[in-house]
Amino acid sequence: MSTRVRLPLAVMLALVPAILGYRGTSAAEEAFPEADRAALTAIIHKAMDDKRLPGLSVGIWIPGRGTLVQSFGKGDLEAGAPMAVADHVRIASVTKTFTATAVLQLVDEGKLSLDDTLAKFIEGIPNGERITIRNLLGMTSGIYDFPADPQFMEDITADPLMEFGADDVIAILRRNEPSFEPGAEVVYCDTNYILLGVILEQVSGRKAADIITEDFIAPLRLTGTSFPDTPAMPEPYAHGYYAGEDATGPFEDFTVSNPNLPWTAGAMISTLQDLRVWVKVLATGTELSPETQRERLTFRAFTTGNEGASYGLGILNYSGFLGHYGMIFGYTTAIFHLPESGATFVILGNQSTNFSMAATEIFLDLARHLYPARFE
Repeated sequence: MSTRVRLPLAVMLALVPAILGYRGTSAAEEAFPEADRAALTAIIHKAMDDKRLPGLSVGIWIPGRGTLVQSFGKGDLEAGAPMAVADHVRIASVTKTFTATAVLQLVDEGKLSLDDTLAKFIEGIPNGERITIRNLLGMTSGIYDFPADPQFMEDITADPLMEFGADDVIAILRRNEPSFEPGAEVVYCDTNYILLGVILEQVSGRKAADIITEDFIAPLRLTGTSFPDTPAMPEPYAHGYYAGEDATGPFEDFTVSNPNLPWTAGAMISTLQDLRVWVKVLATGTELSPETQRERLTFRAFTTGNEGASYGLGILNYSGFLGHYGMIFGYTTAIFHLPESGATFVILGNQSTNFSMAATEIFLDLARHLYPARFE
C-alpha cells in the first residue's frame, strides 16, 4: 500500500523551479533594470549568432545592481530541447583552477615548494632541472603544448574517445623542442597542468580526482560538479557540438569524450550555479593561506595571445576580474569574479573547438557594458 503525502501549497510552489529546471532570476535577487537587461540580452543574442552557438547559459550577479540568470537557444539540436540553467557541461580548463588550488594547498602544508623543480618528480623533460612548480602554475615553463602536436590533433578530432594519458603527454614532450626558456615568457600551455597532476599525485599519495572531490567538491557542496572517470555525462546535460576549427561547418555532436585526454588540465564537469560558488572561492582565496593567495595573485601579462589578460598561479585577470576560461571540443566556459564589488559572471556555451574563446569574449562584452571604465 502506498501513502500519498499532501504538501502545503507554499511548499509546492517553492518546489516548482527545481522541478521544472530553474531558468530565471530568484525573487531574492533583483533583476537588472529593463534598459540594462535589454542591452545584455542583445549582446548575448548577437554573440550567439556571430559565434554559431546553439545554446548559452548566462549568470550575472552584481550585489545592489542586478542579476541575470537565463539560458538561451538549444541544449540538444536533435531533440530540439532548450538549453537549461541546470544543465551539466564540460568545463575544460576551468579544471586548472581546482588542480592549482590542490597544488597550492600542498605548498601551505609544507609538502611542496614553489621553487621545487620538475626534474625532482619527472625525469627526461627538456629544461626539467630549471622549470619550477611556480613556472608550471604560472604558464612560464616554456614546455611544448601537447595539443599543438599535429598528430595528437588529428587523432582526437577523429576519435574523442581515444585512449590517452599523462604518459602519452610526456612522450609528446620528449619529441618536441621547448617553446622558450623557463620564466622568459607567459604562454598558455595545457601540458603544465598535466605535469602538475602527476606531481600532485606523487606528493599527496592520492588520486587527483579524489583530492578534488574530497577536498573541494564535497565540502563546498558543489553537487553538480564532478571529476569523471568515464565519458558519460550526468543528467541533465547540454549536448556539446563541434563545427570545425572555424565554426562554419556542420554541427557534430562531441558530447561524449574521454576525460583522461585533458585530465587535470580539463576533465571536469559542472553547472552554472556551482561555478558561481567556486569562482568566488577561487578569487577570494578562502581555500589558501593569505601568503599563498598573494603568490597566486601575482600576475604577468601574456606574451602572446589573450589580449588584455594576465596570469597568476592557476588564475586569470582581466581588468580586475579574476577567474578562468575553458574550451574543449563541444563546450566553452568563462567564470570571473570582481572581489571589490562582489560581481560574478558565469558563461557556458555548447559549441567549441579546443581553442575557442567564445565564452570569454561574451563575458568581456557583457563586462564592458556594465563596467565601461575598467576597459578604457
